[in-house]
Amino acid sequence: MFRAFIGVGLITGLFLCGCSSYFSEIKHIKISPQTLTQSSRIGLFTSDDNELKIATRLTYLNDLDNLIYSGREYFFLEIFNDSEDVVLPDSLQISMFNKKPVWIRQVQTEELDDILVLENQYAIGYLIAFQKPPIFLQKHIVVDLTIANFGKVSYNFSYAVISSTL
Repeated sequence: MFRAFIGVGLITGLFLCGCSSYFSEIKHIKISPQTLTQSSRIGLFTSDDNELKIATRLTYLNDLDNLIYSGREYFFLEIFNDSEDVVLPDSLQISMFNKKPVWIRQVQTEELDDILVLENQYAIGYLIAFQKPPIFLQKHIVVDLTIANFGKVSYNFSYAVISSTL
């Protein structure tokens, strides 16, 4: 009985050490700028007089690391807002295949890393999770973002990311 207890304890200890060492390395994953760019889509919202008011970038995180971002469809939304009329996130409506996200939360500065990157120091980042769509829709992901008084932008992720390094 004692041997079985030690065996189970040893296996559990090795498993937990392996998991903790993997998750401690997560912050050190290096994503090339090319790969990050290919996994991102830009959306611009202008005023009636064609002045840029809101710039957005949506990054599909499952393409970048499918071990960390698995089980759901994860996106990182960066928003630079230069409009007094838009209150974030209250003015946002985001959907994938006409379904709302499971959750959306603002990303704090200390959470930023090589994957969650704010390109503009005045921007705000949001982590968004959707339910996984049926397998036949996973290659045709389109996310729609509507901002009150500015309209709608669609981010099309239906084409593959090409592996590249410089």
